Amino acid sequence: MIIFLYGRDGYRLKQNVDKIVSEYSKKYSGLAFSMLDLDETGEVTKLEDAIKTNSFFDEKRLVVIKNSFGEAGRLIELIKTWNLTEDKQRIFVFVENADGTQLAKKDQKLFSVLAAKPNVVKTVELLAGSKLENWLVKEIRIAGYEIEKNALKKLLDYTVDPDPKEIDPSITWRLKHETNKLTNYKSTQISKLITAADVELLVTPRVDLNIFEVVDAVANKNKFRAAKLLHNHLENDADPYYIFSMIVYQFRNLLRVKDLTNPPAGGAVLPYSEIIKKTGMNPYVVKKTYEQCRKYDPDELKNKFAKLARLDLGAKNGETEVTDGLYQFIFSL
Repeated sequence: MIIFLYGRDGYRLKQNVDKIVSEYSKKYSGLAFSMLDLDETGEVTKLEDAIKTNSFFDEKRLVVIKNSFGEAGRLIELIKTWNLTEDKQRIFVFVENADGTQLAKKDQKLFSVLAAKPNVVKTVELLAGSKLENWLVKEIRIAGYEIEKNALKKLLDYTVDPDPKEIDPSITWRLKHETNKLTNYKSTQISKLITAADVELLVTPRVDLNIFEVVDAVANKNKFRAAKLLHNHLENDADPYYIFSMIVYQFRNLLRVKDLTNPPAGGAVLPYSEIIKKTGMNPYVVKKTYEQCRKYDPDELKNKFAKLARLDLGAKNGETEVTDGLYQFIFSL
């Protein structure tokens, strides 16, 4: 069985994956569960092993697969050879944080295979207006709280650009972060109703700070500018983990472009147009990433990415504070 989840709303995409994993965990031990990122070395081999071998346990196997379009050819072959769409003992959840247009540009054939019937397909669209408002109210109610109309309006005014050129794909992350603060605060109170006063107390109004300036400064090894911009964002209540996730995303892009522009001995360097097609990235982003990756040799990039992976693991285990880790990473550039 194949489930295909895609869209630019990273937080709600994660929610959908978490729900599938949670439902699976209610029925099975979890010993046959795995999560693979095909941008990482050796993960495709693990996927092939999961396809070719049966579980030792009397339960279905669940495999969540991220960033699959870089291995489109091999995946199409595996899906067709092993008839994964009809597989009753394995559930393959393909997750892509991109919209249909972006994915089709990366590889139209794989997109068509994953989006075809009888696969379960869900597009996680960006939310705005009343849809975003309804989602936010629902999230607050799921947490066991209510919010006043004036408080809801103030929260959205504080966090959402009223006249954006395009919908901010990180807005649900920001709103979840803010509602967590509000509900944690209300848990110390008798009332479960979030008021406008609560929002004024805990939520910092949106300021026009550009997260991409921080990411660019880090990728360009401009450690002093990066530290200054990071400080400015944190002073304005930016979510440090979101900043961290964007830096990880850019270093993953750097690795991908470096790999394509620095092939093994005897390998061909892909032309610029092929790099855009293979990565599915915006041409402007590819150009900027290409210029940045020239500042690194391949081993250095791998080491930096490994350092980010250790920081991520340490933060999740409670061993590292994300803010401190970000500054340490910046000054290690």
